[in-house]
Amino acid sequence: MKKSALPAALLLFAGSFMSAQQALWQHAPVTSPEINPDTTVTFRMVAPHAKKVSVTGDFLTAPADMSLNTEGVWEFTTDKLSPELYSYNFIVDDVKINDPSNVYLSRDIASLSNIFIIPGGYVGDYAVNDVPHGSVTRVWYDSPALDMKRRMTIYTPPGYEGGTEKYPVLYLLHGMGGDEEAWISLGRTAQILDNLIASGKAEPMIVVMPNGNA
Repeated sequence: MKKSALPAALLLFAGSFMSAQQALWQHAPVTSPEINPDTTVTFRMVAPHAKKVSVTGDFLTAPADMSLNTEGVWEFTTDKLSPELYSYNFIVDDVKINDPSNVYLSRDIASLSNIFIIPGGYVGDYAVNDVPHGSVTRVWYDSPALDMKRRMTIYTPPGYEGGTEKYPVLYLLHGMGGDEEAWISLGRTAQILDNLIASGKAEPMIVVMPNGNA
């Protein structure tokens, strides 16, 4: 490459890189899900060229068709929902996908679903609240019985790292098909314990979540 062409090439690369960065980090063009004051929830999906978009979730008995507006956004609003943590996905032309406007996900075995919370009552313990937070670590260890390395997830309460006191230990084993991530992701162990410990409803403890699959 000629020396005179090098600055131009670098400028072209820098411009392309910055455009890619903006596309990567720009805010989602729609709000989804939007929890309305009456506890209905509105879902939105930008897919102007899709032929059919629906939403499926544990708050529905069957997938619900979404309606396309003039701006190329598909929308659907639920009936009133009771306080709970809910999961959902979109189906775009028969392909199940996650909501690109919702960063909150939960993995159940091999499937990923978006989640949202309708607040109220005990459901507040599922949320990330303004309380002291514990730590979550993933630990690898040797398993002589299986002759392999295994991984487990450990929750430690607020203040554990800098303290010297002893804590009780709770072992949580997942259900069929789960692994060491099930309780921390799907079961929201860290959020629940942070809130219960802060409110005095639970004693500070260590929680060990192993992989029970041999």
